[in-house]
This record gives sequence, C-alpha cells and structure tokens, in this order.
Amino acid sequence: MKDDPHLLFVKYEDMKKDFPSSVKTIAAFLEKELTDDHLARVLTSCSLESMRKSLAESDESDAWRQNIVRKGVIGDWKNHFSAEESAKFDQRYRERMTGSGLEFEFE
Repeated sequence: MKDDPHLLFVKYEDMKKDFPSSVKTIAAFLEKELTDDHLARVLTSCSLESMRKSLAESDESDAWRQNIVRKGVIGDWKNHFSAEESAKFDQRYRERMTGSGLEFEFE
C-alpha cells in the first residue's frame, strides 16, 4: 500500500531527523494549511518534553501511559531486547517487509 495516495507512511526516524519537514509533509497530505505559527505550536506541543509533562499530569488511572515515552532516540530498542529477541525480530521483519518497498533505520 506504499503507493496508495490515501495512505501516508511516517517513520519515527524521519521525524527525528527533520521534524518540521515531517509535520509539513503530514499537513500537505491532509490538505491543511500550515502557517509558521501553527508549525511552531505543533513542534512545541509534540515535543518529547511536552508529551512527558502531559503524561505526568494525567489521571492516576492512566499511570501506564506515563511509561510510554522513553528516551526518544533512534536505536534505543537495543537496550530493551536480548540478543535472542533481536534475532527473532530481525527474522520476522525480513519475512514481513520483503517486497514492501519500505526501508527503516534501526540505528
């Protein structure tokens, strides 16, 4: 579905490299005007710091959500996977993504 004009793939790695450009791409895909002021507000509201603050202020019943945001760095998954888990993931990834045309960066 990568060529479907009604579907936009947004990769975390791309957003980390150039967040403003990614936001502009999303706005264009949604056919929404994005002024400089709107862009600045989106970038501020969607920053890791802002999300952490919002989650920290959330209701106690949503305590599980407070652990969703980790470091916000590409490749941090390696600190959470064992060598065996990483190998299993790599194998499954190759099986499912072969021929998709999508390329992901893991580091």
